[in-house]
Amino acid sequence: MSVPSVQIAKERLQSLLTADRIKCTPDMAEKLSSDIYHTMSKYMELRPECIDIQITRSEIHIKYTGEKD
Repeated sequence: MSVPSVQIAKERLQSLLTADRIKCTPDMAEKLSSDIYHTMSKYMELRPECIDIQITRSEIHIKYTGEKD
C-alpha cells in the first residue's frame, strides 16, 4: 500500500516542527527514536509499525498499538 504524497509531506512537516521545538535536527530526533525502539526491543518482542514515539522538549510519549491480525 503506497502512502499519498500529502501524508508524506505532513509527516515531514511534523518532523521539522518537532525538531525545532526540541532544538535538535530531524536526524538526531530520528536517531533518538530509533535508539528508544532498539532498547525496548531488547526486553520485549516489538515490530516497528506497532510503536509510535513522540518526542517534545519536555516529554517522550511511547504508544504501543499492538499486533494486528
